[in-house]
Amino acid sequence: MGMAASQARYLSLTARKTNTEYEGQQVNQQRTALANQSAGLFNQMLSLEVPTPPLATDYSKTEYTFVNTATSENISLDSIYKNPTQPGQTQDTYTVSGSRKVSSVLSNINNIVPTGDGSNRYNISLKDDNTTYQISVNGGTAMTIYGPSTFDALAPYFSDAEKAAGNTDASTYPQAGDYYFKYTNPSTQVEYYIPATGPDMTVEQLIAQGNNDGGLKTYSAQSYTKDEFFHIDDAILTTASDGTGRYDYIAFYPEDQYNADGTLKDDAKRITCKLTQQTVQDDAAFDAAMETYTAKKAIYEKTVADIDAKTTIIQQQDKTLELHLDQLDTEQQAIQTEMDAVKKVIDKNIEETFKTFA
Repeated sequence: MGMAASQARYLSLTARKTNTEYEGQQVNQQRTALANQSAGLFNQMLSLEVPTPPLATDYSKTEYTFVNTATSENISLDSIYKNPTQPGQTQDTYTVSGSRKVSSVLSNINNIVPTGDGSNRYNISLKDDNTTYQISVNGGTAMTIYGPSTFDALAPYFSDAEKAAGNTDASTYPQAGDYYFKYTNPSTQVEYYIPATGPDMTVEQLIAQGNNDGGLKTYSAQSYTKDEFFHIDDAILTTASDGTGRYDYIAFYPEDQYNADGTLKDDAKRITCKLTQQTVQDDAAFDAAMETYTAKKAIYEKTVADIDAKTTIIQQQDKTLELHLDQLDTEQQAIQTEMDAVKKVIDKNIEETFKTFA
């Protein structure tokens, strides 16, 4: 290689090396920018407030309870408001509301069939004593059948009780003086009644009737306790003498002290009941707090997922730049090696030239 060619090649390699170094600087600047973005995402992650689930023990309320001496009902008060004082009024009155526990009866009619795979399938069989019959509904425990007998106490249940399963036709319910076969579910203690044609109807005839009619109609009347709204507009509350500010007694007119038009009877008298203060779980407030927590948790998880996704992209971009930087470093080393070789050729040419003219 001649002197001129060597110098041209050396200048070309120098330019390539400079370009490689510049490109490497650009890659490093891009990686620095990605590092700053990653640090920003990390700081954003640190600044997130992790939602804390509510504790049931933190949500409670003070509640007053008492026993209505007129009806023996248990009353729970959840709101007490002092009424505005009227002209000439000598004693403060309060509007109170809450709920009361009342006993009720839920009546039902069910058609059971001797064949089929449904939940109302039944089977009547004779016990080992060959005198007593048992009925099994839906493959459950065999229950002894009694009757036929009259169960007059059942009639008012079905005429006055709440109707379940859409049974609203009171005329189809048992009437006083009718005869029924009876069996009791031992696990629920619910009593069931199957109408009989008379006091002399046998279980064999009942089985035949079920086969001929395609099933039997059974009645049940289940007692249960439910909550009803309780409200008084003119209650009188007495404050306890212990200095706590709690109420000690409540006085009000019971329902039987009102006329049909809602006015008080002339001789109406209030009854006084002892109030008991207790702290109970505030389920409504706890449920609201849980809903808020669930919403915050969803937002938090979405934000974390977004940060993770962005971080993953940044890591992939940085990995690509790192590989490119390695390629540039390899290329620069190759250029440097070639430059060293060309420089030796140039040095040798210079040395030989000067020796020629020495």
